[in-house]
Amino acid sequence: MTYKRWEPYAYIAPVLVLFAVFFIFPFFYSLFISFNDWNILTGDKTFVGLKNYRTLFASKIFGLSIRNTLLYVFTQMPCSVILGFLYAVLIEKSGRAKVVYRLLFFIPVVISVSAASLSFLTIFNTMHGPLNAFLKLFGITGPNWLNSPKSALPAIIIIGVWQSFGYNVILYMSGLKQIDGQLYEAADLDGASALRKTISITLPLLSPVSFFVIVITTLSSFQVFATVQILTNGGPNNASTVWVFYIWREAFRYFETSTASSAATLLFVFMLAATFVLVRHFQKTVFYK
Repeated sequence: MTYKRWEPYAYIAPVLVLFAVFFIFPFFYSLFISFNDWNILTGDKTFVGLKNYRTLFASKIFGLSIRNTLLYVFTQMPCSVILGFLYAVLIEKSGRAKVVYRLLFFIPVVISVSAASLSFLTIFNTMHGPLNAFLKLFGITGPNWLNSPKSALPAIIIIGVWQSFGYNVILYMSGLKQIDGQLYEAADLDGASALRKTISITLPLLSPVSFFVIVITTLSSFQVFATVQILTNGGPNNASTVWVFYIWREAFRYFETSTASSAATLLFVFMLAATFVLVRHFQKTVFYK
């Protein structure tokens, strides 16, 4: 009887152990380091309280990294979600070609970030890149995308939208399949326009999917890193330095592990707060049939 009682816990024990080793312990150890001055070469730790946090808040570069991250989140997330929804609706109405379109839009999700970044390195090339060549056809002089403070972050945002909206397309397509077609037929009998059907039927019934998509996209956009590291290395003049890149640079280039741990802790708190706000908001707007 005792064995049967504990048997379910035995099955999940390996997962719990791995979660504790790779997530719980690193988090609390990072939190511990953030309150200490840790010399990574000697291993000496000296308790300094909130000194590392005060150093962060006094740093202009850290403030710039927060600003860049928020700009990235509040631009990339809505673009990715809206495009994902629009393309899902268009693909759902495309008939037999929907399988092909679904595959094409999912390709950015399965391509590695490094391979995609190197491809965009060619696309954004100032002299020979296809993007500036296309703009030149309309008499527009393309910017020096990755080497200008004004265009480096927008270029990173464009790549972020391209990488993430395909996944959102698949999620929205799955949600569209769950909507009863009779609802649209009844709306047609009432003479409802396509826009009215979208507002009154599609969007409310897709609200659970939208909730999931917005939360996941928001959290992932806070953690953008590899694209920045490969394409701009945070430059020029920290114009594309984002929160996670700042943490990486402090820890592995400057060996300021205490400062990096403090920045990582603040990022966790910020993401936790963002998740809480989103959940509280969508509790009132999500429609579960």
